[in-house]
Amino acid sequence: MYDPLAADVIADPYPFYQRLREHDPVYWHGQLDSWVLTGYEECRQVLGDTGHFGSDFRRCGVDIPAAQLSVQSLDPPEHGAIRHLLVSALRAQPAQAAERRLTATAEALLAALPRDGAVDLIPGLARPVALRAVAEFLGVAPPAGPVFEEMSNAIVRSMDAGLEPERAGPGNQARAALAHLLTQWLAEPAAEGYLAAVLRARQSADDVPPEVLANSLRAVLHAGYESVSRLLGNVLARIATSEDTARMIGAAGGDLAPLADELIRLDGPVQADARVCVRDRELGGHTVRRGEVLVLMLAAANRDPKVFVDPDVVDVTRRRGVHLAFGRGAHACLGAALGTQQLIAVLKALPATGTWFRGAEAPRYERTATLRGLAALPVHVI
Repeated sequence: MYDPLAADVIADPYPFYQRLREHDPVYWHGQLDSWVLTGYEECRQVLGDTGHFGSDFRRCGVDIPAAQLSVQSLDPPEHGAIRHLLVSALRAQPAQAAERRLTATAEALLAALPRDGAVDLIPGLARPVALRAVAEFLGVAPPAGPVFEEMSNAIVRSMDAGLEPERAGPGNQARAALAHLLTQWLAEPAAEGYLAAVLRARQSADDVPPEVLANSLRAVLHAGYESVSRLLGNVLARIATSEDTARMIGAAGGDLAPLADELIRLDGPVQADARVCVRDRELGGHTVRRGEVLVLMLAAANRDPKVFVDPDVVDVTRRRGVHLAFGRGAHACLGAALGTQQLIAVLKALPATGTWFRGAEAPRYERTATLRGLAALPVHVI
């Protein structure tokens, strides 16, 4: 019923999610050797229950490479120290200054787009906006270049190693290399920025192992780049192919937050997250046994008609913050606010610069199932 890396699924996975949900929102998938969850309530239940469902597969005896031990993969209580440290540093960041920088970056990149011929908005807008934003947030120079790009992409591809095992090795090597880069940055931090704030917060919280700190900050860097750039690309594709979306941006005036929340629900890049059952639990009429893996299809849950009326429609009157695009519970996305700020900055910059797009060719998606994003988005700038 669902082959995650099939060409038609990569092009448009949402009809396949719907079929799975209608068949059974808690479905045993033979190819994935996992439970696949497509219902909103079931996904939310698992996200909020770390007693029965864990992100740390070591709780079921699985050997996890050291490069993967981070705030994303640890569970409470071990998770608490690193999460508290990162959140404490996050609260010390001035939001208004970041908003001004993001707006200026988006407007400058839009103004620089060529008006003659087709232009690819992925390297021309989505990737540089996200890279500059996360570098400024951390307080480092943007780690540009083909080596960084290849490492970042290798990590994304490795998220689907359960489908193609050969992706795992390069991904773990890239994780270790980026964690080493973070260790170097931490050794000589800038006076301002998130890394400096983390080091200040750590003075009163020295119970976080250095390798876990480096791995967690690597995850912040990577998610801040890959997840946000893919979100921007997905939304830009919608704008380039939907006049209704362009009209909504113009009609929103200064309050783009409701529209941004809807676009994140519909076009968020994170399609799935994984958990392991650590204690037997009933879920959706099925008994999930210890050691069994659950794949939470968050993008499917965000279009569950039991929660979202007309789920495929952009509706700015919906109650904000209900969707699961940023997760829930102990592992909710740390960078949700920054990612949302970047999307709003790009949406604001479009009418401010008088820039709009018309598709030149069909968007081309990366062959990745867990994190959905575009390889190319050729458009004409109008």
